[in-house]
Amino acid sequence: MKHPLARFAFALLIAGAAQAQLAPAVKTFNVKSFGATGDGKTKDTTAIQKAVDACALAGGGEVDFPAGTYLTGSIDLKSHVHLVVPQGVIIQGSGDKADYPLATARWEGNEKPAYLALIRAKDATDIAITGSGTIQGDYNIGPLRDPRAPTLIEPISCTHVVLNGMTLHSHKIWTVHPTYCQDVSISNLTIQTTGANGDGIDPDSCQGVIIDHCSFDTDDDNIAIKSGKGQEGVKVGRPCEQIMITHCTFIHGYCSIAFGSELSGGIKSVYIAHCVFQKGRAALYLKSRPGRAGYINSVTAEDLEVGPEPLLEIDINYQYTPDNQGIPSAAGLTKFQNIVITDARIHGQSAVKVVATKENPADAIVLSNITGTCEQPWIFQNANHVVLANIHITGLKGDFLALQNTTGTGLDQANH
Repeated sequence: MKHPLARFAFALLIAGAAQAQLAPAVKTFNVKSFGATGDGKTKDTTAIQKAVDACALAGGGEVDFPAGTYLTGSIDLKSHVHLVVPQGVIIQGSGDKADYPLATARWEGNEKPAYLALIRAKDATDIAITGSGTIQGDYNIGPLRDPRAPTLIEPISCTHVVLNGMTLHSHKIWTVHPTYCQDVSISNLTIQTTGANGDGIDPDSCQGVIIDHCSFDTDDDNIAIKSGKGQEGVKVGRPCEQIMITHCTFIHGYCSIAFGSELSGGIKSVYIAHCVFQKGRAALYLKSRPGRAGYINSVTAEDLEVGPEPLLEIDINYQYTPDNQGIPSAAGLTKFQNIVITDARIHGQSAVKVVATKENPADAIVLSNITGTCEQPWIFQNANHVVLANIHITGLKGDFLALQNTTGTGLDQANH
């Protein structure tokens, strides 16, 4: 039986196809008709924005880019506007920080001063960026902090967002950062980044996100699911939920799919399937620290090819991005619950490390139908209702399990 999120995604696709069959002819707006040069030297910000504004004023349509390199500052995408970035087109972010409006955006869990994204949107609906061209940020502007550098693509409080087909490059800054959005579809992207903070996709307090057939080669997290940090994140109280990640290839990153560490608003209902994980700290890395609070609940992953990176790590002592105003005492401990991984092939030195606290143990960690090779023991500390079933691994250099304050089934009879 298909996972509920898979059925949800299929229903969206069917609805979208029916809508497309009924849609009238699309109005098109060529950026060169509004003065863009595409020569890679002249700033085309004003011309591109004029094309976007005209498209929005006409009720929506496509903004088309003929072949060329378009040097631009921040572009404000409007409702019902579809940017078409075909092969042979490069949208190149300006290296001048004056070309990016200064406002606020969520950064590492809190609202902070920030230069707005190269392509941004706020309170928009039905927006899209598609095509097989390239969008890239300036190498020298990515390291800016206080205010935060412009991310590459950042819809905020938007609905019905589509990103499809492009190659994206960024340096030392998050690449795609949907925040407070609903119904986001991200597919067929090739994301390549360099430097710390060079995340690929960071869904942040979003509801209904599909990430499908994407490829990641980054110097930080490939995907990082977030929902705010500390007292501010708890007060906002918007979880990241109904997230579906399928048919993706994780080539390299600090980790492949991170949950947190900014998760004070909670993360729930995440479905991961048919993915390949190659080189990183862990395929699924659930990270938090005392003071974060929040929770991770209902994560299902199936049909995974993993290695040499480990399969799963739960880390309650993440060392980075501390909380200036965290949640004190036991209330500030994150709850990890209902994590199910099945049908995984693993090939590496280590595979599983689950470390929670006595005050707030991990609960209902289920690992089944796992095959492959592993040298080091699977570690469980402070976990209840662990289930290990149909585990067949070879290559161990010692004990299979290292248990501390852990209960469950299959802990004394796993076949390895």
